[in-house]
Amino acid sequence: MADADRDPLPRSFWWLFAAGAVSWLGDGVIVVGFPLLAAALTKSPLGIAAVIVTQRLAPMLLALPLGALADRWNARRTAAVTNVLQAALFAGAAVLTAGGHLGLAGLIAVAFVADSLGTLFTCASSALVADVIIEPRHFGRANTWLRGSNALIAYVIGPGFGGLLYATGRQLPLIIDACSFLAAAGILMVLRTPNQRAQPEPADRHFLTEVKEGVRISFSPGPLRLMVAIAGSMTLVQAGSVAAIVVLGTRTVGLSQTGFGWALAAGNIAAVGAMLSVGRITKLRTSSAFLVSIVLGAVGELLLGTAHSGVQISVGLALDGGAALIIGVVLMTARMRLVPREQLGRMTGGYESVLYASGTVGTILGGVLADASGRLPYLVCAAVYVVILAVGATRIRGLDAEPEPEAVLVPAQAGAGAGSGSGSGSGAGSGSDATAGIGGVGVETAD
Repeated sequence: MADADRDPLPRSFWWLFAAGAVSWLGDGVIVVGFPLLAAALTKSPLGIAAVIVTQRLAPMLLALPLGALADRWNARRTAAVTNVLQAALFAGAAVLTAGGHLGLAGLIAVAFVADSLGTLFTCASSALVADVIIEPRHFGRANTWLRGSNALIAYVIGPGFGGLLYATGRQLPLIIDACSFLAAAGILMVLRTPNQRAQPEPADRHFLTEVKEGVRISFSPGPLRLMVAIAGSMTLVQAGSVAAIVVLGTRTVGLSQTGFGWALAAGNIAAVGAMLSVGRITKLRTSSAFLVSIVLGAVGELLLGTAHSGVQISVGLALDGGAALIIGVVLMTARMRLVPREQLGRMTGGYESVLYASGTVGTILGGVLADASGRLPYLVCAAVYVVILAVGATRIRGLDAEPEPEAVLVPAQAGAGAGSGSGSGSGAGSGSDATAGIGGVGVETAD
């Protein structure tokens, strides 16, 4: 590990990082842009919720087939094309908004298409990282840079910037997002992928079989099944805690709207400090980093569940958000070691489906629990963390081994030759194994 830390990451990685940073800023802007636009178009809470639900629906329904497509196509070219399509989509939406022609139905359609493209974008991210990073021992450091920066830019800086833009003009968040995707596409056009694999012959590909393999890979016995169980459980309970954060702050703790806003802002600032520790923790063994992170997350949720002040809420959010980020990096790096490069798109598609389904159910569950008690979602989340810690403490040590990649090849693929990657890479690492409560905003770390 020490040697890997001394070796610089390749220059091509920093081009990938730059493309991601530009794109994440646009994503962060639209995190608040879509809900604010929806609120301007309708006074119905159901209508506003429909836009948000649509954003979750796209990856939940399409992640598996898009993951299979990601393994078929060239990662860099598809990444660039995906960003161009997203730029065109948001530019068109901005023109319609400026002219007063974008209604609620149109906004829902834009949200669905945007997140469908974003899902393809995410499914190829790990494949593109593998195309850029030649040495597997550098995967951990690369994922730390990508995921830490993604969380900071997309869920701390971007939303604040987006709120200011919306106050200036409704179409501005859409314009900025279009520009960010166009800039990311330009960077990806010149990105070098020194570790790119040759694509197999079309005759060797069976699309429906590959879609099913996304499920098989994700739920294959051993470490991969354990990781998807952990990720799904964490996402379910964290989504519930994020959904209830306003209830906790304003009703249960009794903060004013201003006080609650300051508590969230302080949590964001503290979360940045927590992110700075990611590099050190992810240098530990996979199992040790996981155990440290799950303890931090449990403490954070317990602080939230027993909060009596804005300071306690801020500290709880920072600990929980930092823990989710670290676990996302650790588990993503482990899966990149376990799953062959040719199947990373399908693996990501399988995980995305599980995470978004868990997040949707968890959001509903969190609302039900918060209706009974504003503290209950956080206490339940802390309890689930303790259960994960108890159950996974011994089993998670299996991730410390360095298994042969061929060991996880599913039977249907073993002799078929798998595709070279694809999808959309500027969002490398965007996405979560868990929904983190950073500043009360759900951080979808798509692993």
